[in-house]
Amino acid sequence: MASKKVGVMVMMMVVVVVMATLVERSVAIDLCGMTQSELNECKPAVSKENPTNPSTLCCDYLKHADFSCLCGYRNSPWLGSFGIDPALALGLPSKCDMPNAPTC
Repeated sequence: MASKKVGVMVMMMVVVVVMATLVERSVAIDLCGMTQSELNECKPAVSKENPTNPSTLCCDYLKHADFSCLCGYRNSPWLGSFGIDPALALGLPSKCDMPNAPTC
């Protein structure tokens, strides 16, 4: 159960990554304790097309994110429309070796 909650939280973080990408040209953002570049670092690991393993930097950034903030995005319907695979997002904590990550 806790793993599922962490995954949902991570999925919301990915929504934020996509939103950050959309506003990239106009405003630099800092969201949930992660900068725009930190959010973008995780995007390839949750993309529907040609997903990769999360980079070491992605995992490092995720470990320092404000999970309470990220949890606020957990029910967003935008994931699929931004090319984000929810199953991949749910798997980030285990791929980043975060067994005790905070849950939503």
